[in-house]
Amino acid sequence: MTQNQYVKLGRWLTLSGYFSLLFGLFAWHLLIDHTAKHLISIIILAQIGPLMFPLMGLLKGKLYTHAWSMYLAIFYFIVGVWYAGSSEDLMIGLYVIFTSLVFFLGTVLYTRFMGKQMQAMDSSE
Repeated sequence: MTQNQYVKLGRWLTLSGYFSLLFGLFAWHLLIDHTAKHLISIIILAQIGPLMFPLMGLLKGKLYTHAWSMYLAIFYFIVGVWYAGSSEDLMIGLYVIFTSLVFFLGTVLYTRFMGKQMQAMDSSE
């Protein structure tokens, strides 16, 4: 595969993992698990709120945003492991683990190969 193909793969994995994580958590708390009404705003803010920070940068394909989003993916991996530790939340835990790993892998690929591509462009000028 060429560098450009790795960049496209990384971008695709990043966005698919990110939006799967975002909509999966949203659906879990609002439709599937039916969280108590007095807690829903706090849970949505605490679990989905951090995912809103990198949204515009990820959509625009900014390298710096992809780089620091790796840490966000690791945070959600930990959340998934925490959920998976409970027998009643095992399925959402496995889902969060999988989507955060896809998100993380995508950010790693995109950051690595887009950085090399940008470096090659700078050195050719």
